[in-house]
Order: sequence, then structure tokens, then C-alpha cells
Amino acid sequence: MMDSTAGNLQPTKISIGGERIQVQTDLNSEELQSIISYIEGKMHDHLTPSVRAEPKKQLILMAMEITAELFATRARVAELEQSRERFSDAAEKLVDLLASEIEEKRDSAFRVLPAEDAPEAARIFLSPG
Repeated sequence: MMDSTAGNLQPTKISIGGERIQVQTDLNSEELQSIISYIEGKMHDHLTPSVRAEPKKQLILMAMEITAELFATRARVAELEQSRERFSDAAEKLVDLLASEIEEKRDSAFRVLPAEDAPEAARIFLSPG
């Protein structure tokens, strides 16, 4: 219940599934309550008297489900990071292409034509004397 880089851990008493325990955390009360609510929801789903499995086995199944969700989330984050990198690379290539096109257009717009290729009015202006 902590960020491994945080150094400001506070002892906090929480209640989960009717059990009061003390944890060391750097989470604010809203974040901590969100986690508690999530765990209690999972406990409600998995720890039912109608299931004939032992409570310990039910807890193991609950832990496995939460862990599977965590791994799926990590995989999705990795996929999104790869997509972000691909989009970033594509955007960089587009910016380079646009910059090249703009530079090419700018250079061709200000290109000096030889006198024989210039329009009549420009030849008069460009002719000596």
C-alpha cells in the first residue's frame, strides 16, 4: 500500500472484511478507501458460505483473480506505451516531411529565373540600360 519511492509512510488503521489492521501507507484516505472497497467487493464475490471450498482456498482464488487483473492491466499499459511510441515516431516523421515540403516550396518560390525564362515584364525590369 505504498509507493516504493515514497519516504513519508504513515501508520493507518483500516477495516477490511470485519478485521481491523494497521498498515503503513503514503496513500490519502480517498485512495485507501477505494482500495478497501475494491477488496471488500472481491471478498463479497469470493467468500460466500454457499461455496463449499475452505475460506483459505477462496482467498487464494480471490488473490489469483486480482493478480490476473493486475497482469492484464500491466500488459495493456505496455501495449498502450508501444502504440504511443509508434504514434510519436509517425508524428515526428510527418513533421520532418512537412518541414521539408515547406522548405522546398519556399526555395522554389524565391528561385531566380534566368533572364530568358523570365516573363516579359521582368525582362524589361532586369535588362541593363
